[in-house]
Amino acid sequence: MSTPVRQEIMLRKPILMPPGMIKKVDKIAKNKKVSFAKVVREAVNAFDDEVSSDDDVILEALADTMTKTTQEVLRKIKELEKRLDDTHAMLEAQ
Repeated sequence: MSTPVRQEIMLRKPILMPPGMIKKVDKIAKNKKVSFAKVVREAVNAFDDEVSSDDDVILEALADTMTKTTQEVLRKIKELEKRLDDTHAMLEAQ
């Protein structure tokens, strides 16, 4: 025998949505054969605005890579500028 699922208390909350969005949610609900409210609850559960510690690590690694790459590009630009200056000096001396 399965254990009963604990039900959360549901509260009513009126929301405002543009008509096009309401039509879209209605269509999703009809296709999935669920209520409008269930579609909205699933959408809210799918939305995660919290930055995880993994995200912080990834962003830090990305920032480090961008910094190193930018420094390397700047170093190569300086080398090219020196070579151009040397080439111009050599051409002017001829």
